[in-house]
Amino acid sequence: MELENRIKELGKRLRGIPFRREARYTVSYGFDATGRRGRCDAVVFPQSLEDLRRTVMEARRTSVPLFMRGAGTGFSGGSVPAGGIVVSTENMNRVLGLDIGARTVTVESGIVNNDLQEYLVEYGLFYPPDPASFRVSTIGGNIAENAGGPRAYKYGVTRRYVKSMVWIDAEGEVIESEPRGPTALLIGAEGTLGAIYSATMRVLPRPEAFRTVLVAAGEDGEAMHTASALLATGFTPSVLEFIDSKTMRCVSEYRELSGTIEGSSYLFFEMDGSVEDVEMQYGMLSSFCGKRGLTMLTARDDDERDILWELRRSVSPSLARKGITKVNEDVSLPLGRLGEAVSWIHDVASELELDCYIFGHCGDGNLHVNIMTDRRRSAEMERAMVFVERLFTHVAGMGGTLSGEHGIGITKKEFLGMVYSPAELELQYRIMRAMDPDNIFNPGKYFDREEQRDVH
Repeated sequence: MELENRIKELGKRLRGIPFRREARYTVSYGFDATGRRGRCDAVVFPQSLEDLRRTVMEARRTSVPLFMRGAGTGFSGGSVPAGGIVVSTENMNRVLGLDIGARTVTVESGIVNNDLQEYLVEYGLFYPPDPASFRVSTIGGNIAENAGGPRAYKYGVTRRYVKSMVWIDAEGEVIESEPRGPTALLIGAEGTLGAIYSATMRVLPRPEAFRTVLVAAGEDGEAMHTASALLATGFTPSVLEFIDSKTMRCVSEYRELSGTIEGSSYLFFEMDGSVEDVEMQYGMLSSFCGKRGLTMLTARDDDERDILWELRRSVSPSLARKGITKVNEDVSLPLGRLGEAVSWIHDVASELELDCYIFGHCGDGNLHVNIMTDRRRSAEMERAMVFVERLFTHVAGMGGTLSGEHGIGITKKEFLGMVYSPAELELQYRIMRAMDPDNIFNPGKYFDREEQRDVH
C-alpha cells in the first residue's frame, strides 16, 4: 500500500485523536530551527498516554513513520519529517505530580521548560538544565537531545535529572522505568528509539543568593586562557560563558548598550548558593580581575541580574540581524584547547570570507560556532559547507566531539565517521534496530535510511 493510502488508513484508526492534514499544519510542522523543510503528511496531537500508545501501535500496524516533535527548536533537523506523520506533544503539557520531600516532579513530555521553572518557584525549587530555548523548548525535547545550557558547568545536563520515564516502545507497550537498560538509551537518542510520554525529574532547592558578573577579558583566545587560570584558583561558578568580540559588538548594537570595550571578548559568570559561599566566590573573582586589570560589570540587584541575563540571551536574536541563514554548530573540545580552537576557527572563517561568531558554555568546553550567511548566495553557502567540514575535522583531531547539546539529526550524520569507528557505528545501529525493528521512530536521523539494512 502506498504511503498516502496508509496515512489515510491511520487517520481512520486514530479517530478521536486530533489528526490534521490541512496545509497550515503540514507546512508549519515540516521544519525546525535549522529552517530545513521536510515532508509532513499529517500531524497528530495526542492528549494522553493512551492517545500516544494508540498512535504508536496503529502507526506500526500501518507502517507509517512517526516523527516526535516538542517545540521544533532543534538545530540539527532532529524533528524534521521525511514522509509520515509528526506527533506533536504540545497538548501533553501537564504537571502530574510533585514530591517535595523527594525533590522530584513528574511532568508530561510536552511541558515547556520555562513553564516548569515557573511552577517550581512557588515551592522554592528549581530545575537546573536551561538551554537557550528554555522559554519554548519542551522537557521531552530536552531529554531527546540531552540538553544542557549555561548552568551545565555546575549542575550538569538533562541526563543527571531524569529519575524515571514512561514511554512507548515500537510494539506499542507502555514502559515505566528508571533510566537503566533501554530506558537510559532514550536520553539523547533524538526520538529514534521510542516515544516519551512523561518523566519524573529531580529538582533542587532554589539557591539562597546569586552574583552575576560580566568581565571584559581581552582578545578571544586570551579570554579562554583567563578562564582556565581563574578556574585553577579554585573558583567554582555555576555559570561560565564565553562571548567573542564580534558577538559582543553585535549584542551591544542590538541592545543599544554603551560602555562595552570595543575589540574585547567577554566572560559571563554567575555564582549561586548560600550568601557566605557566593560572597567568598565573588571575592575570589574580584581579586583575580583586580590583579589582572580586568573590567567587571556586577549586577547589584535582581533587576540588574535580569538585565545581564537578557544580554546573554540576546546573543542569538542579535545575530539574526547579520544574515538570513545561520549555520550553527555546537562543537565540544577539551578545556585546555579552547583558546587555540577559537583562534583557528576565526582564521579559517576569514580565509573563506565568512562572517563568523563564537559564543558558548566554555566551562564545559561547548562552543557555538555560527556562520551568518544567506542560503540564496550559493557560492557563499558552498564555502560555509567547506568550513563546517574543516571545523569537524579539526575538532575531531583535537579530541573533541561534533555536538555538545544540539544532537546529530540530519545535519551532522555524514561526519560521524570522524569520531566513531565502523565497529562503534555498527553497534549503535544494532541497538537501534533491536529497539525499533520496523524503523517507525524518526527514520533518517543519525543513520541514513538507505544505509539501514538487516543485520544478522
